[in-house]
Amino acid sequence: MKTTKFYLNAFMLLIMLIFFTSCEDELNKYPTIAYAPCEDTNVTIDTNIISDFECQANVDLTGVESVRNPAEIQINTSKFVGKYIDGTGPWDALIIDYGAPIDLSTYNTFKLKIRTAITGTLIVKLEGGTSTPSEKTANVTGNNGWAEYSFDFSDQFNQNHNKLVLFFNAGVDTGGTDEYYIDDLRFEQSVNPCAGVAPDLSIVSDFDCQMNQDTPEVEKIATPNKNDVNSSKFSGKYIDEVGAWDAVIIDFGSPIDLSTKNVFSIKVFAPVAGILKAKLEGGTSNGIEVDAQITNTGVWKEYTFDFSSQATENHTKIVLFFNAGVDTDGTEVYYMDDLKFIELSDPCIGVATDLSVINDFNCQQNAIVTGSNISSIVVNPDLSASNPSDAVLEVTDNGTDAWDALVLDYGGAIDLTTKNYLRIKILSTRAVPLLAKLEGGTSGAKEVWGAITTTDAWTEYIFDFSDQAAENHQKVVFFFNGGQTDGTASDIYYIDDIRFSEFDPCFGVSIDTSIVNDFECQQNYDVVCCIDTVIIDNPDVSGSNTSSSVLEVTDNGTDAWDALVFDYGDVIDLSVKNQLKIKILSTGTVPLLAKLEGGTSGAKEVWGNIDTANAWTEYTFDFSDQAAENHQKIVLFFNGGQTDGTAADIYYIDDIKWE
Repeated sequence: MKTTKFYLNAFMLLIMLIFFTSCEDELNKYPTIAYAPCEDTNVTIDTNIISDFECQANVDLTGVESVRNPAEIQINTSKFVGKYIDGTGPWDALIIDYGAPIDLSTYNTFKLKIRTAITGTLIVKLEGGTSTPSEKTANVTGNNGWAEYSFDFSDQFNQNHNKLVLFFNAGVDTGGTDEYYIDDLRFEQSVNPCAGVAPDLSIVSDFDCQMNQDTPEVEKIATPNKNDVNSSKFSGKYIDEVGAWDAVIIDFGSPIDLSTKNVFSIKVFAPVAGILKAKLEGGTSNGIEVDAQITNTGVWKEYTFDFSSQATENHTKIVLFFNAGVDTDGTEVYYMDDLKFIELSDPCIGVATDLSVINDFNCQQNAIVTGSNISSIVVNPDLSASNPSDAVLEVTDNGTDAWDALVLDYGGAIDLTTKNYLRIKILSTRAVPLLAKLEGGTSGAKEVWGAITTTDAWTEYIFDFSDQAAENHQKVVFFFNGGQTDGTASDIYYIDDIRFSEFDPCFGVSIDTSIVNDFECQQNYDVVCCIDTVIIDNPDVSGSNTSSSVLEVTDNGTDAWDALVFDYGDVIDLSVKNQLKIKILSTGTVPLLAKLEGGTSGAKEVWGNIDTANAWTEYTFDFSDQAAENHQKIVLFFNGGQTDGTAADIYYIDDIKWE
């Protein structure tokens, strides 16, 4: 029995030896698989690929280790990828230095794949050449899955950059252990945004998809300083050459269709103030020029030129003169965009620039709004007779800051020679101090204090800067609740119609409807018929009438019933004030008839006489018996009922009123 067990054990041992010997032979037959990053011996280099960490590792990536792909799944089944460990600083970066300008002419969208556990912002930046750096951002999702990110640098197609810089988790301090797996870093052709876009020949050039006419001397570039007026990708750059009349000449080669779209529009970013002249010429019609005044510099602004009078004319060229008529040094750079012809529909088209208006937030936006106050153009919250404008400026003032301000910058000297009274309409819920200040020129600053005295209604305020007529200022500054800190962090004021005007003796004079007309500040009811009149300087400032202005009446003394008529257009209130008074200066003594008519009541006449010659005299007509009656017109018959005068008898009248 023992002998049998022995043979069995020996047999089992023999079987095991044979098995292990066989496995070892198999291992020798099939060795461990080893991979090389690139086993292709016939690779054509694609210079648009920075690195795929395999056969197209074309640019050295300092700080990136080539490793086996930790997850050959999803969108990346490559065997090898790059491993980058982000430094501790917020702006540590992977810098890819080409050592020469990167060719972005066609392939200008940068792409890469990333796998990481870190969520954050990735900034990709082009720099290192002669052009201004350009950067794009993307949000990286840290889910340890491969994702591809794309950065459109097509606006840099003609720029000069030597380096591509990647900031992982940009702006964040880290522990220096954050891992990023990256792959397939490359430049690809950008998607053509103009594919399928039909030409619109009314657009001369938008430097994007509608470049329908050549613009000589204008270079297509990435739009600088984008704003609400111009946010397009590309615009045109023009350097105004030496001389007063250097121009951009756009030749259509055939007559321009001006039949319906005949207003030329252009957006301009200008370095200096001056005249922009647009001229149509080159056809069988006479050339025609239209000017626009560039006042806002360093900001995009749209200008229009009304050529509607040329709808049936023949022109083949449009010529643009920047800073027309001024000798320049050849270094002034203008940017332009969206050159096109449009229909005459904008209510502001054709409105002549009035530089005495600082800003009405409609058609006369002649100064740039800046300053520490937050502001935006909004719909007028209280349309009224005091301010019927559709658009006004909403100003958010920090009422806890005594000196935060709203600044309106002309970009040039303000003409104060004759118009030097500053006006502003304000709608406010608070009565507060208001400081107006002129500054920014070669003269010393000038301050004038005022106050917002009326609440919840549009009110115009005026500041006297007449002593600055010969001074040089470029900015108008307003301090709402100036010098005070008793407001809130967001006090709201609405403002409108900021302008300079000449001295107005009637400013602040309240309407008194009991005065028919004093031919100065109370011109409440107009002359509507039927003899010649004109407001003139008072020919005899003395006695009972020292007014500056009066009405000269030319009466036909050979017509017994020609008359002077004042029409109220509504019922005259005679309930309390029903004594009609009028001052008259006459060279003769004649009858005078005063008559009420034009309402539902019967006409009422009261006779009087001009009984004093060559001196101002006040006459009274008693209509007290008409207190409850309905009349709408006052009629005066000079030398009434008589024909013994001349065809041009002169009377001066003033201060027609009810007492």
